[in-house]
Amino acid sequence: MIIQKRAEIFSIITILFLIISLILLSWFVKSRRDSEVFIVSHQGIDKNVSQILPVFDRQEDQENYYLTYGWADFNGHSHNLSFPLSKNLLNMADKEFGYFPADLRKHMEDSMERSREKMIENLREFVHRLIQKSKYPEYILIEKITAKSFNLKLSVPPSLHKKVKREFDKIKARLAKEQEKYLKRVEKEQEGEKARFFESRGIRVFDGKIGVNHGFCVMKNKNRIRPIFEILRKKYTNFSLHQFLGLLLSFIQDVRYYIPPLQERGKTILSFWVPPRVLADNFGDCDSKGVTFASFWTNFKKYPILLITVPNHFFVGLGIPSFTGEGLVINGVRYTLCEVTGPGKMPPGMIGRYSQVCLQNGQYVYEIVN
Repeated sequence: MIIQKRAEIFSIITILFLIISLILLSWFVKSRRDSEVFIVSHQGIDKNVSQILPVFDRQEDQENYYLTYGWADFNGHSHNLSFPLSKNLLNMADKEFGYFPADLRKHMEDSMERSREKMIENLREFVHRLIQKSKYPEYILIEKITAKSFNLKLSVPPSLHKKVKREFDKIKARLAKEQEKYLKRVEKEQEGEKARFFESRGIRVFDGKIGVNHGFCVMKNKNRIRPIFEILRKKYTNFSLHQFLGLLLSFIQDVRYYIPPLQERGKTILSFWVPPRVLADNFGDCDSKGVTFASFWTNFKKYPILLITVPNHFFVGLGIPSFTGEGLVINGVRYTLCEVTGPGKMPPGMIGRYSQVCLQNGQYVYEIVN
């Protein structure tokens, strides 16, 4: 009996030892992974480091994310960039873009309510004028039902009923026509109100469809990106215009490619993430990364930016001088084209075959951001 109890105790101790060993091993591996921070000078090429590029590390406290990116440029030189990103700033950027369907419904219901009240008020005034101009104003009455409805009432002695009824029917027919015109006007006003709702949330309406207002998002996020841009610009202050463009483009291309969902946590975002979100999560698709790139570039020089949309794709043009490669001339300005999507490295002036075909066939729309 004693031997059996000792065997059981030994088995329990052995199992506990294995569990503790696994926990310690897991903690050790995680600690090493979490503590790895990419630090490398942009001078020269480290083959061992280049093999593990790109690198992304994110730490955080209550107020900020602390982000570190490591990437290689088009010449194979390695670079790194570390910067804080305010969580409050990120939340503001997220909040101003996209919409909740329930908010849209509520907004449109409230707008329709106001339009109906205004319509009823104007129709009541219209029919009142008709009654005053009629031959028998004392026998035709406006009966108010609610603030949003009224009725016409006929109160006439039998001897005049036939004559007054003819006048009454004419007024009702005029009122019906006026109401029909008003309803068409209200419908058009509601379309405009819906477009304004979308525009205030970074979305535009085009041919009855909605899409991301990329120019709006660039300008809204320009100042939010500026502190990060200043860190990058200060670090590479000796870079020429073309060198800095290559540095920035290669950085954005190395952001991991991922298509955002149409909706996120119940909010419609049209498969688009705002620039602070792209940087905080190191994720984005072609237009999310393109707007992030353009938001950076608007802080550099007063060169116009071309935001180019082709079917299922998005890239950017920069109106910068003396640059060879693929270009597009708009209003006399030649734009150097840049593929921001990645992860493949395409230097400024080089675009993919699909983008080329779309441009050649005229299958594109563009927006100029100054």
